[in-house]
Amino acid sequence: MADNTKKNKTRIFTDIQKNIDYIKKCFSNCFDLIIREISLFNYRDKMAIVVYIEDLVEKKLIEDNLISKLTCNINSEAANKNYADLLKYNLGISDLKVHENFEDSIEAVLSGNPIVFLPDLASSFEVNLKNLPNRSISEPPTEVSTRGPREGFTESIMTNIALIRKKIRNCNLKVEKFKIGEKTNTDVSMLYLSGEANETIVNTLRKKLKRIKIESMLESNYIAEYIYDQPKTIYPVMFKTEKPDVACAKILEGRIVIIVDGSPVVLSIPGLFVEFLQSSEDYYIKYSSATLNRFIRYLALMITVELPALYVALTTFHQELIPSKLLLSIIEARANVPFPEFWEVFFMLLAFELMREAGIRVSKTLGPTISVVGALILGDSAVRAGIVGTPTVVIVSLTAITKFVVPAFELEHPIIYMRFFLLTLAGCLGLFGLICGILILTMRLVSIKSFGVPYMFPICPFNINSMEDVVIRAPMEGLKNTRRILDLKRNLNRKNR
Repeated sequence: MADNTKKNKTRIFTDIQKNIDYIKKCFSNCFDLIIREISLFNYRDKMAIVVYIEDLVEKKLIEDNLISKLTCNINSEAANKNYADLLKYNLGISDLKVHENFEDSIEAVLSGNPIVFLPDLASSFEVNLKNLPNRSISEPPTEVSTRGPREGFTESIMTNIALIRKKIRNCNLKVEKFKIGEKTNTDVSMLYLSGEANETIVNTLRKKLKRIKIESMLESNYIAEYIYDQPKTIYPVMFKTEKPDVACAKILEGRIVIIVDGSPVVLSIPGLFVEFLQSSEDYYIKYSSATLNRFIRYLALMITVELPALYVALTTFHQELIPSKLLLSIIEARANVPFPEFWEVFFMLLAFELMREAGIRVSKTLGPTISVVGALILGDSAVRAGIVGTPTVVIVSLTAITKFVVPAFELEHPIIYMRFFLLTLAGCLGLFGLICGILILTMRLVSIKSFGVPYMFPICPFNINSMEDVVIRAPMEGLKNTRRILDLKRNLNRKNR
């Protein structure tokens, strides 16, 4: 198949004018394509051309590092040498940068590197002078922390790899490159630490990346949806981050990181559920404070998922379980409300999600205003109009606040699904429905695997040695960051035998 592909490629002509005509035909109606004709080493009978995209290469770099060297005067002894060898020597071009077909040459031009065509030579020379437009390194807005590094990934794959290389100075850090996307030819890199990452997962992921057939690749989520083990699950089975320190920690734990050119979001594989309740800040503060924060997160997760369903179940089916004074207050507050508790909570939660989505889509200056003012006005007006009761507003507000305690954005939508699922069961069957819903969700969680790794590890299957960095963050002296994945790697290898 590879041989057929090579045969179908168009070979470069020895005639410079034919090369110019072919390039112009390929880049028709592209005003930013530059084709410069120059006298090679100031010999008028030796015309060479330089082809590049204007906005992808800095003009000063072209003039100082390419044009000046191609037009410089050479002595008579050098003039008798082969022009190709002379050009490779002057510009420091390796054999890998010499192309014999137009397809590879055009790909180099689109990647930001200029191409040089020499007279009477059926090959082109790629010069590494790319200067692609790039965003400066800054703190990612979705992963703000009060302690720790402020660096964030950018849209440049080379910058992102360099940020990881800067922190992990180890020759065992392997970087494999792939080209994905028939139209975009996007660079995708897979990074892992040899000897720590599970070889079975590495080989499986490598095969999946090579099998991807897609026209365009614009963001890392394209990769995620193509390599999911559980494509129909609502839970995130891959961890995503925009921080180099987090990605480096994942690599050191034995995971595999995928970087896509054009996206600041990096994928970490395999993903475990406990990861989404951890924060990089946990390792930059005292272990006792980090443990307290984790307890709060787990408690907040239970509240935001189960509180609305529990409230509806108690007020609708099990009033005897509510203290008398509290029950009287709830009855008094809901005396004029025309809707049952289920629909009251359902519409309030739906209204909150609408405001949340509106706050995200509008401009940054108006977003907080719409969220805060909208919530205050809507809640107060609904209570005054007798559409909802005050206890419902309190329940929904507490549910909304606790959701923001969960640090991972990937859990936001699964939380919404779980919340409405439990609310529906509780509204129909009371506490029995709530308990059945929790059991269904739990069974689903423990049945999921991410690249052969149990999603709920080390909680299920339970591993006492790996619990030192789950709910409780052990002191650094006794904390082994790699133990969780290393134990898992041995289990997988034992199973494969």
